[in-house]
Amino acid sequence: MRLDQPAYVAALALLLSLTPSCAKKNAEQKAKPAESATAEPAPAVKFAKVTERKLSPTLELTGTLAADETSEVASATSGIVTKVEIDVGTRVKKGDILVQLDSRDPALRAQAADASATQALAKLGVKSGQKFDPNNVAEVRAAKEGMDLAVSEADRTKKLYEGGSISASQWDQARSRAEQARAQYEGALNGAMQGWAGLAAAQSQANLARKSVADTSIRAPFDGAVAERRATVGEFAPMGKVVAVVVRDEILRLRIDVPETDASKVTAGKEVTLTVSAHPGKTFKGTVKRVGASLKAQSRTLPIEAEVQNADGQLKPGYFARAYVELGEADTNAIFVPRAAVGSSGSASRVFVRAGNRVVERIVTLGREIDGEVEIRGNVTANDEIAIERVDLLQDGADVNVAAPGAK
Repeated sequence: MRLDQPAYVAALALLLSLTPSCAKKNAEQKAKPAESATAEPAPAVKFAKVTERKLSPTLELTGTLAADETSEVASATSGIVTKVEIDVGTRVKKGDILVQLDSRDPALRAQAADASATQALAKLGVKSGQKFDPNNVAEVRAAKEGMDLAVSEADRTKKLYEGGSISASQWDQARSRAEQARAQYEGALNGAMQGWAGLAAAQSQANLARKSVADTSIRAPFDGAVAERRATVGEFAPMGKVVAVVVRDEILRLRIDVPETDASKVTAGKEVTLTVSAHPGKTFKGTVKRVGASLKAQSRTLPIEAEVQNADGQLKPGYFARAYVELGEADTNAIFVPRAAVGSSGSASRVFVRAGNRVVERIVTLGREIDGEVEIRGNVTANDEIAIERVDLLQDGADVNVAAPGAK
C-alpha cells in the first residue's frame, strides 16, 4: 500500500522531532555514572589544638656560621712534596703532619753545620755545656805563662840595672821581651774570642740547618679539620706556598648583622638559639661574645658575633642560620604547633585551621623550635585547631572529615 505524499512528510517530521530528545536523554543517563565515578570523598584529617607557651621575647635575625680560626698553612722552606697525609675533611690535631717535603738536602746541610760547630768547639777546648773562659784555651794559657815569665825576668833585670850590676842594653832587652810576650798574650786572647764568635756562628748555622729539616714536615697549627688540600705528591713547593687550609671548628662564630633600631637590645652575654636547614627540627645554643664598635654605613646594621659550641661537628662553617637572641625581658605568650602541621606555599609557610568541616589556610611566619614543635606567628589564636596530617594535600576552603584522635 502506498502512502500519499502529505502523510509521508508528516510521519518523517514526527520521527525527526523525537530523535534529539531521546539522544539527550541517553547522554544524560550515561553522564550520571561518570560524574558519580569521578567524585572523591572528603579526606579524613586529624586536628589538634595549638600549644601556648610563655617564653622570653627574642630578636629574630639571620646570619652565617664561620670557623673560629682559618689558617692557610704554608711551607716555611722549599722542596719536592714526597707525601700528603691529609685530604678534604680530615680531622687533625695540633702538630700532625699535613705534607712532607724531601728532607735529604737540608739533612746533609745540617750534618755539615754540626760538624763545623763540633770542630770549633774542640779547637777552643770547651766541653758541651761548659762556660767559656778564654784563659782556659791552650794557646792563651801558654801565651800568658810566657808573658808572666818575661815580665818577671824584666822586673828582676830592672833591679839589677838600678843597682849597677848589669848594663842598660841588658835591661832594654829584658823589657822588650816582656812587651813582646804581652803582645803575644793579647793576640792569643783575641784569637780565642774570635774562635768563640766563630763557634757561635757555626752553632747558629747548625740550628738553622736543623730547622730547615724540621720545616720539611708541614704541621697543623691547631686542632681542627682540613677545608682545602692544595698539594700533590711530586710537585715542587716553593717557600710560602699554601699546601692546605685548616679550620678550627670545635667552636664556630655566628656572624649576625643587627638592624640599627634593635642595636641597643643586644649586648655581650646574651643567649642565642639558632636553627639550620641541614638539621631541621634541631636547635643549637650560643652566646653573644663580640659586639661591633660601629654600624656598617651602607646597611645601617651593627655586626655581632656569637660563639656556638660544635664539639660533635654537626655544624659546618658557611651554614646559613636563623638566630633568636634572648632579650631578657618579661615572658610573653607564644603559639606552637607540631612540625608536621606546617606546610609550604612557594616560599611561605602555612597551616590549616579547622572551620567546622572545612579548613582555612593561614600564612604564618616560623620562629623557635622546642621539643618537636615550632613557633608560628600569624592569624592563629590559642583556641584554634589545626590540621596535623595531609597538610600538603589540603587547600583553602577544602571539605574534610574530622578524624578521631586515635584513628589511623
